[in-house]
Amino acid sequence: MENNTFKSVAFGGFAKQDVINYIEEAAREAAAQQERLEQENESLRTQIQDLTAQLEQAQGKVQELNARREELEKALEQETSVRTALEPFKSEAEQLSQENARLEEELQALRPDAEAYAQFREQIGAIECEARKRAADLESETVSRLERITADFRRKYQDLMTTFDATATHVTGELRKVEVNLTQLPRAMDQAGKELEALAAELERAKQQN
Repeated sequence: MENNTFKSVAFGGFAKQDVINYIEEAAREAAAQQERLEQENESLRTQIQDLTAQLEQAQGKVQELNARREELEKALEQETSVRTALEPFKSEAEQLSQENARLEEELQALRPDAEAYAQFREQIGAIECEARKRAADLESETVSRLERITADFRRKYQDLMTTFDATATHVTGELRKVEVNLTQLPRAMDQAGKELEALAAELERAKQQN
């Protein structure tokens, strides 16, 4: 269009048809250019919408990571409190173990005396039969009582140690999981931050092009 020339006529300046043709061609080119600009504008708007959606998703992801970090920190505090609460049970288990050993010693010490006493009383004769029976019953009751006490202390000790070992194992495992998650969390947050910055920069470039 810049190189277009109009034919001149003898009267009235340039040829009218040439001028009309030039105007029509200019109008068509202007309409085509406007259509291209509108298409480009629509494409940029779509890109901006996509980038905005991606930015919102990234922001949501960052919020989720922050919430997860808070949950992990709370879980770590709870597990630490549980571990602290278990410390008194360890001392109690040691005391039960010592008590169990003491009762075992008492039982072993009483058994020879009881057996010797029974043998001695058997030699007394018939006149002491009733007394021997009572002594034997007392011996049996004493031994049974000591055995029951020992068995009860042993059972309590085993139950306590089982509970302590299971709880300590669970707490240790959970603490390791929490420590691993907390170790990986900064990396995930850094990656999310980089993605967020990249999306923000892309959105800004798209807005400037528009």
